[in-house]
Amino acid sequence: MDVKDDTMRGRARVHLTSLGCAKNLVDSERILARFAAAGAIVGAAPEEADIIIVNTCGFIEPAKRESIDTIVDYTRYKDQGQCQQLIVMGCLAQRYAEELRAGFPEVDGVFGLNQDEEILEACGFAQTCDSGRFLLTPAHTAYLRISDGCDNRCTYCTIPLIRGPYHGRPAEEIIQEAEELVERGVREINVIAQDTTVYGAENPGGIRIHDLLAQLARIPDLHWLRLLYTHPAHFPTELIDAYAQIPKLCPYVDLPLQHLNDDILRRMGRGVTVAESLKLIERLRAHVPGINIRTTFIAGFPGETDTQFRQLLQYVKELRFDHLGVFPYSQEEDTPAALMPDQIPDEVKKERVRKLMLAQQEIVFARNDSLVGTQMEVVIDEAGDDDGTWLARSSTQAPDVDSITYVEASDLAVGQFVEVEVTGTDGYDLIASPVKEGVDGIRA
Repeated sequence: MDVKDDTMRGRARVHLTSLGCAKNLVDSERILARFAAAGAIVGAAPEEADIIIVNTCGFIEPAKRESIDTIVDYTRYKDQGQCQQLIVMGCLAQRYAEELRAGFPEVDGVFGLNQDEEILEACGFAQTCDSGRFLLTPAHTAYLRISDGCDNRCTYCTIPLIRGPYHGRPAEEIIQEAEELVERGVREINVIAQDTTVYGAENPGGIRIHDLLAQLARIPDLHWLRLLYTHPAHFPTELIDAYAQIPKLCPYVDLPLQHLNDDILRRMGRGVTVAESLKLIERLRAHVPGINIRTTFIAGFPGETDTQFRQLLQYVKELRFDHLGVFPYSQEEDTPAALMPDQIPDEVKKERVRKLMLAQQEIVFARNDSLVGTQMEVVIDEAGDDDGTWLARSSTQAPDVDSITYVEASDLAVGQFVEVEVTGTDGYDLIASPVKEGVDGIRA
């Protein structure tokens, strides 16, 4: 069977695997929508697909390895399955196109960012206009990307090398996309970018991130609005006010701090001091009752001394973040940090990650215990493996990255917003039951 002849009859089956962050997921959703608009059957299992697409991540070394491993795994479907075209796209392809072409002769096409039309053409489809998004998230939740690229130039980060300089989307375009998502049944929108807090800063007097959130919150039927990927150096006072004043804006701040030592922060190029970060946390907690803060740290940055690490560990114990992730520093080529002296051995980095996560575990377990007996609203994401158990999240649990809440009940449905009481804990997760199961007014 010639895949190009088959696609012209609109019968080609497409499988896409999206790796990496939510920003990459949006790229995957956009190209799948174009394939669907052109007549393809999207969402096929890899063993049944005529066209397999791998949307790669190239952020740090573990993500690169996952992308490579996935490509290797999918090459077998050229022999064992129906696959006639294997396409590699995304961030890794943007940065290492020639290496991928040379290393994987089984791959039929390697495409970087913003090459949807070229991919469609290579697969035998006529070019189509932007056809929106084929959501890969549950139908009630979606990501909304407000900009791409980054000007921050953190010394460890490859994002500017991959996605280029910062460029924001027009506010009216963002609002229109959000309205279309809500019309399709989305009730939770998660706002994303490389740095959401810098939105609009290039246009003095124009719409800034807090203004954009206020406009998004006016969309009827939108229930939750969550802001991700903020930056402590660019967090405007007006955004703190927005958290306090916009009911739909989830009391959840995603604030990657990366470190809490001034020398390390300076060499990271973060543009913020420890004192400024601590002041921001203090103001958020003072002005927004019940605010949850998620952060991330990098352990083992070049030159990080035992004393500097102990300072970070002590701050983690004292500040008691609600959610925390830790990554061992990854030495990425072509970044300034990769050339810095005193690179930390892998075993030291792993041990520092372990110590930070153990400290955070104690904090989370204690916090979860304190929540038993309290009530909160959750959204049902999916049915669990056991009858009568549902996987859900509260407004302070972001999709994909945070813990979840198990709701024990019958007669619920995916996409419902339900008032529950926390009845127990399961490690990092919560266990809950509806306060009034099945009553009118449970919102979908």
